[in-house]
Amino acid sequence: NRFTLAGLKTEVKVARAFINQCMLELLEDRLEGATAAMAKLHVTELQNRVIDACLQLHGGYGYMWEYPVARAWADSRISRIYGGSSEVMKELIGRTL
Repeated sequence: NRFTLAGLKTEVKVARAFINQCMLELLEDRLEGATAAMAKLHVTELQNRVIDACLQLHGGYGYMWEYPVARAWADSRISRIYGGSSEVMKELIGRTL
């Protein structure tokens, strides 16, 4: 369990650094569409991996609405399609290759 959380924390920290770089580029009006698509794709996929792992770590309690992890899991599902599905993001990135 601790190794799982350590791996997830590492992934989140790396993603945060990428998002911070994207924000700097946005503020300087240098953020490209493909880079924004990469950020959206990576972070939404990571969000779902993290919440899925947390759900598994909670076992059966993870599926009970009384626990925040169950609500977070339900709320995270929309991020895969809101603002463009992962497939759309991959298409936008692929156009720049």
